[in-house]
Amino acid sequence: MEFLTWQIVWRSILSAPAGPLPRQILTVAPGFAHASLPPEVGLLLPSGCGSRQLVENLSDRAFDLSDSVVGYFLADPFFAAERERFRLQRAKPLWICNLPTVAQQDPSFTRQLTDVGLDQDLELARLAALKELGFKVAVAVVDGPGAVQALAIGPEALFVLPRIGDFAAGFPSLRQRGAAAQQVAAAAEAVDWRRPIIGLADASEAAYEGQWPAPLSGLLCRPRVLNA
Repeated sequence: MEFLTWQIVWRSILSAPAGPLPRQILTVAPGFAHASLPPEVGLLLPSGCGSRQLVENLSDRAFDLSDSVVGYFLADPFFAAERERFRLQRAKPLWICNLPTVAQQDPSFTRQLTDVGLDQDLELARLAALKELGFKVAVAVVDGPGAVQALAIGPEALFVLPRIGDFAAGFPSLRQRGAAAQQVAAAAEAVDWRRPIIGLADASEAAYEGQWPAPLSGLLCRPRVLNA
């Protein structure tokens, strides 16, 4: 089983850090890989073993998860927070996130998922249940309306990701990603939520902090295979 690491690079000065901050998100790797398929997109394909085995496998390999966010596909109809609780307590991660998220799908498919109850509302309900169990939760969102929904559960952080369609012409531009971050920041300001907002970026952008979109507390670098 392969894993992906999504490195988090924080601003040198944060206005409102939410306590100890994680340095990466860990997810399963896509079950299908191809040079033309970005892993951010491949994770949403119905292939591979699924993220339910992620924590168990990491625990078996003695990974230290204390400074990592564990990314779950929380729209999985077979996910059960109480059942996962035992795996999580064994592995001892502090943070949980809905990565990948169905919100990245195109709007028409998202509406179909909503019709069968496998949508962002389900992801947020499961994150809220995990929060009740004592875990810190971060929410992956794609736009302002999604951020409004996410903020209702009181997350510790928001990750701003592009939709699948935004990758059609390659990695989305900094301007496009910055516009989404501005939408999310406006939603956060409206409810006086002042915790970190982190945007997806290429690792090469991390060294140019002055060019980061203003609302961002940090960058979530594009995923790479974790070398165990």
